[in-house]
Amino acid sequence: MKISKNKIYTAVVIIAVLIAAYILGGGFAKSSPSSDLEKNTNIKAEQNVEERTENKNKEEQKSTEEAIAVAQQQEQTTESGSENSSQEKNETKAVNQKSVAYSESKGMQIDPKTGKDKYRTEPVPEGKPIPVEPGAVKVTKNAKTCTMSIECKTIVDNLASLNKEKVELVPEDGIIMPATEVTFYEGESVFNLLQRETKRNKIHMEFSNTPIYNSAYIEGINNLYEFDCGELSGWMYKVNGWFPNYGCSRYVIKEGDIIEWIYTCDLGRDIGGGLNEQ
Repeated sequence: MKISKNKIYTAVVIIAVLIAAYILGGGFAKSSPSSDLEKNTNIKAEQNVEERTENKNKEEQKSTEEAIAVAQQQEQTTESGSENSSQEKNETKAVNQKSVAYSESKGMQIDPKTGKDKYRTEPVPEGKPIPVEPGAVKVTKNAKTCTMSIECKTIVDNLASLNKEKVELVPEDGIIMPATEVTFYEGESVFNLLQRETKRNKIHMEFSNTPIYNSAYIEGINNLYEFDCGELSGWMYKVNGWFPNYGCSRYVIKEGDIIEWIYTCDLGRDIGGGLNEQ
């Protein structure tokens, strides 16, 4: 059987065309859908990485800015606190200097090294009586009046801390001697008056002389002593609403004074007396 030359030529041409198309096109699978998907996936992955990097940078920048803001605020607060502290110190210093000037103008000798007199007494606030030497003031027969009271209400509020043997000595209302108008003599001290009035009213009172403070110290009244109601308990006195910072035998009474003897269970803090001494 013979094949015509024309058919052979046609088949050769078709094969040549197919081979050329394959070579020039780089393979039939070059533009397949799977290749496009892979390419798009890679692009999106790169975009996601860029976005995450950008977001991370933004967050770091924000954190840095916030940290700087907090540091600046703390610095401002510290500076403000320092200014307030410095101002308070200056005010306190000014008040102390004023007290020293006032005390010295009234004859109180203040040691510049200690800021106190020779009996460890600090300068008194402006307008308050200056302590005197016991016996240095002449007592006259000129009778005057003032008010005096004795109370231990703080013990009533702290009976659990009181020595059990002393419970029966405490009045229910805490008042040992109600506010009473009493007579004193010009030149007398708070101590002189306490001695006379407790004796007159048959109220127990015990004291000791304290040379270092140049004053009498009241140990007990109505058989209620210091430390009977805790290690910070004891007697304090107040005159016209002020707890003097010196002993009762150095305070000279004046007409109309209101003198209060008060028992404290917390070194004066529970009665508004701070750390002042008798």
